Parts: sequence; structure tokens; C-alpha cells
Amino acid sequence: MRGEKNKIKREKSEYAVQAVSNAIDILELLGNCEHELSMSEIVSTLELTKSNVNKLLANLERYGYVEHNKYTGNFRLGVKTFQISQAYINKLNLIDISHQVLTDLKNKLNESTYIGVLRHGNVVYLNVIETDEPVRVMPRIGNVGPAYATAIGKAQLSTLGNKEITALYENKEFRKLTDKTISDIDALLKDISNVRECRYALDIEEYENDVHCVAAPVLDFMGKVIAGISVSGPKVRMSMERIENEIAPLLIEAAQILSGKFGYMGHDASAE
Repeated sequence: MRGEKNKIKREKSEYAVQAVSNAIDILELLGNCEHELSMSEIVSTLELTKSNVNKLLANLERYGYVEHNKYTGNFRLGVKTFQISQAYINKLNLIDISHQVLTDLKNKLNESTYIGVLRHGNVVYLNVIETDEPVRVMPRIGNVGPAYATAIGKAQLSTLGNKEITALYENKEFRKLTDKTISDIDALLKDISNVRECRYALDIEEYENDVHCVAAPVLDFMGKVIAGISVSGPKVRMSMERIENEIAPLLIEAAQILSGKFGYMGHDASAE
């Protein structure tokens, strides 16, 4: 009798685990599709019985993880999944999470690497991993600079629409930090168009004389920009040839790795 009870208990436990596994499969399937799915599509894709899927969807809908479109009869992710994802993202520390990625990038290039965020048309530099080279750029930690004059700023602006960018600088003067600083919105939008095409932004003595910077955006699970990372150094070490052939490819790879840590799945967030 005791052995039979243990067998029943084990079977129930295994069934419960399988039910959870199937429910997760449904959530992942809905999350990976750009459109709603019908009951039959879920059943055929996951190779589950209709009665099983029906029970699972009913429970997921009850707790807000799945929504049922009453007009089409199809299913989509519910708001609860977004709330949990957002709670996870909110608990991530941008500086801590990015530290190893910046360190690895610095070790590959031996140039200073930065992470910064976009705030109301400006860039705030949060952290730097400095180069070992004796000749280096003055650290910018805590500095606030106009995004239009920095690679790390333009990289993040490139993920916004042109109307959004224009609105950020409406009725604002473009300060000339050097002779090469962008001076108007039209020049900025033209530069941003190039950034979207090549996937990295440049600051060629626009923020500081004799300093070159390259940057790429960091995206979250919704494909929205949350930061930018950059490589910065004196122009004598950062020629355009080195930027194009060595620095930019490694920088883009690092930005993708960091974006992945924030749930980015690879869909294009760049504005047209």
C-alpha cells in the first residue's frame, strides 16, 4: 500500500512538472511570434492535445500571463509577462552588468571603454575601464555632454525616430565644443542616418580635440535603447582604418553581448 501511494505521489509530481514545462513552452511560443496564435496553431506547433492546451491557456489567462482575443479567438501574451520582465530589468544594475563586457573589450583593444546613458538630449557617463597606455583620454565619469557631439550619444539617438530627435533639440542651441562639432539639426540627422547604416557612431574630435570615439547602442528586451558603450582614445592610436577594421567590429559584438544580458533578442529597433 505504501509503495502504491509513493508511486501515485511520484506520478502526480512528474505530471505537475510536465504541466509547468508545457505552460512555459506556450509562453515562449507566443513570445517568439509577432502575431496572435490560434488554439490549433499552438496545438500543432507544440504537439500537445487540444484538451491539455485548453486547460493550460485557461489557467495562464486567469493569472494574466495570456490574453484571449474575443474577436479573433486567438491568443497573445498577457500584461503579467511584461510586468515580470520589467521587474527583472529594474533589478539589473547597468554598471555592474556591463563591467565585464567593458573590461573584455578594453583588454582586446587596450583603449578606454565607457558606458553612458541618454538623458534629455545629453549623455551621462556612468563608468569607464581605462587603458593601460601612458597616453590616455581624461576620464569622463560623471560628465554630462551634448549627445550630438559624442559617439555614445549619437549611437543612442540612432535608435530614435527623426521626429523624436528633432524634438529633443527644438529651441536649443548647438554648442560648438570644437571646430568639428555638429552645428545644426540637419547635420545631426544626416550623421544619424550613417550611424543606422553602419551600426556604430563616430566622434572624430567633435567633443574634444585630438580624441576619437566609437560607440554602439545597448538595447533591452523590448528593443529599446537603455545605454551606449564606446571606445575612446587619442587620434594617433585610433585611425579610421583601425576603427573600421578592428575597433568597430569588436565594439558591435560587445554591444550585442551586453544587450543580450538585458533580454534583447535581435529584432531591429533602429528608426527609419
